[in-house]
Amino acid sequence: MSISFAGLVGAVLGGYLGWLDWKILKGILQAAEEKNRREGGDGGFVAKYGALLRGLIFAVPIFGFPIIGYLAGSQLVG
Repeated sequence: MSISFAGLVGAVLGGYLGWLDWKILKGILQAAEEKNRREGGDGGFVAKYGALLRGLIFAVPIFGFPIIGYLAGSQLVG
């Protein structure tokens, strides 16, 4: 199995987009938890399942986007 250059470029771009998405989603998650705590709550769903949510928010974009980028790049160029 050979590795295509276009696929690698797609994977790099996918990795960058995954990193950006991870940062955005992490900030949204922290803001939701902070807002709930400021309003007198205990943090709500985000605080209760924070570790699981943070793990999913990290794994899906960081590992999924480069794979999708590689597949898209290799399929588009051939």
